[in-house]
Amino acid sequence: MTNGELIANEAMTWLCTPHVDNCMAKKYGVDCAHLMLGVLIGANLIGDDDMHIEHYSNEWHLHRSEDKFLKYMDRIGYEVDVDDLQVGDFILFQYGRCISHGAIYIGDNMVVHAYVDMGVIISNLDDVIFYDSKGNSRIRKVYRYKERE
Repeated sequence: MTNGELIANEAMTWLCTPHVDNCMAKKYGVDCAHLMLGVLIGANLIGDDDMHIEHYSNEWHLHRSEDKFLKYMDRIGYEVDVDDLQVGDFILFQYGRCISHGAIYIGDNMVVHAYVDMGVIISNLDDVIFYDSKGNSRIRKVYRYKERE
């Protein structure tokens, strides 16, 4: 099984976990950033203590331009073109002033992500939530897990 398949399979085990900011407890609560971290840990691709996401306000993306997601993604993956999506890739979206949402690609144009008030769900990348009011995609970057050295 490829690392991408491991990531996608593990992401599916988080389905129906409620959305809770700054949490990472399968079936109890998780946000989108901690979902991606929890999936990597659950797939045994990184250890429990390999990375910690600093506490953040659930509204930081509305008031700041710092792309907090990127410093974590650069540590666990490398950027790829959105046209080269593969199972297990991490897709980053911009809401507000900066990248502020992440999802895991599971194939067939579908992603697993933690969404406010809905919890961890599967969505189609063509869903209106992934587009702005002008019909432009909110996808800003795609990262692929890189093997540990």
